[in-house]
Amino acid sequence: MLEPLLIKTLSDLRPQMLGWGLGVGFLLVLTVLVYPSMGPNYEKIINELPKEFHAFWGAGLDIGTFEGYLGAEFFNYTPIALAVFAILAGTASILGEETQGTLDILLSHPISRIRLVSAKLAGLAISNGVVVIILLAICFATLTFVDIDVKVGRILGAFLLLWPYLTAISFLSVLLSLLLSSRLFAGTVMAVLLVASFTLDSLANLESKLEPLRPIYITTYYQGGNALGSEISWAYTAGLLGIMFASLSLSIWIFLHRDIAVHIPIGVRTRLMTFIRRR
Repeated sequence: MLEPLLIKTLSDLRPQMLGWGLGVGFLLVLTVLVYPSMGPNYEKIINELPKEFHAFWGAGLDIGTFEGYLGAEFFNYTPIALAVFAILAGTASILGEETQGTLDILLSHPISRIRLVSAKLAGLAISNGVVVIILLAICFATLTFVDIDVKVGRILGAFLLLWPYLTAISFLSVLLSLLLSSRLFAGTVMAVLLVASFTLDSLANLESKLEPLRPIYITTYYQGGNALGSEISWAYTAGLLGIMFASLSLSIWIFLHRDIAVHIPIGVRTRLMTFIRRR
């Protein structure tokens, strides 16, 4: 039998999972379908742009291939776009329950804190995986309608590497929300860090002085672009997993030692009590 708290978490996130998965998936469909008509001229178009532009957006990608095209036109911005989902889901998972006044009701029943926070974090990991699976299914379904030679392994790697990246963003968002006790503030800080990391990481392709600082840029740890065009840095991939498990552990530790005292609206209390009794 599935954990009821996990079911509740996934149920709460279901509209966002479908919305983001299908919404970004629609852009992916358009990107793939345009390639047969645009592909032969794409490399020429890009090469006519300033070299600085090419370096900023497409460093390391062979833009003469479908994989390079997909990396430049889809995977350049997708990790940042989907990070919005990861941040919103992460900041809402625990602090959202506390703000709505449902967290202490859950804990007033025979539910341990470790069980609750584990279910919440597991739900975040699964929801990010569902979004990636939706995009992966849409991509390969769309490829059946076009005559393109593709390297399946590289495309598969680029999508699969989205999961630890998005999950790490979600867990970091949970951690910040617990530390700052404000969903809006935590989400804003996380968004600023991501945009700054993306900008500086791209500028490092142009400015050698920024190159040694790559390990502090969060977006550097997503190796999807490398999976499409060159070799994956397993050191960065291991670092991403380290960030994910470190933020997971710290979030659990902080939540276990956190004081919770929230006023519960009567309507919210009634709905939550009904949910618990049914389980």
